[in-house]
Amino acid sequence: MTARERILQSAKELFAKKGYKNTSVEEIVQQAGISKGGFYFYFKSKSELMKELIEQMAQRTKDIMRKWLQKETSAEEAIKGHIMEFLRECYSERHIAYIFFFELLCGEEEFRKLHKKHMEEIRGLLTQMIKRGYERKEFLCGSVETLTNLIVGYIKLIYMEELLLKDKPLEEILARAEEGLELIMRGVKCVGS
Repeated sequence: MTARERILQSAKELFAKKGYKNTSVEEIVQQAGISKGGFYFYFKSKSELMKELIEQMAQRTKDIMRKWLQKETSAEEAIKGHIMEFLRECYSERHIAYIFFFELLCGEEEFRKLHKKHMEEIRGLLTQMIKRGYERKEFLCGSVETLTNLIVGYIKLIYMEELLLKDKPLEEILARAEEGLELIMRGVKCVGS
């Protein structure tokens, strides 16, 4: 593991235990086994380090979505598949996500801009999946925009409430997400109308 990777890993562990604001650069470098100068060689500040952790999470999410977009599956399978994979990934990084949403997003403009940028990209990828479903006549009711909003809203609820605030077991989170997505998908197929 490189010095940079050790810094990132140590920061994740300390942030998970103590929170972002209660963790000092001194503690991070001590746990990583490097000097403060080594820290500042890679990162200008603790804030920049946190941005890097968030960027990595967001990039993994987009990579998951792109992978599912490239698969020759139904739009429904791609939507459900990427969301289940996303939730598994988020579960392993839930402490960083918690800090981002509940310690930083509300208080710092730079983190709000970062969130907005990534959410626009994520919505764009989800919109591509949904458009494919309408183009292939898999989805018959509603619109691309409405379905995108429903899915984003529902998954945000699961993510924020079940995963971050209630810290429920992963299998329970996945089951709840799958149940809600199934109901949404039945609606856009106009099942029962």
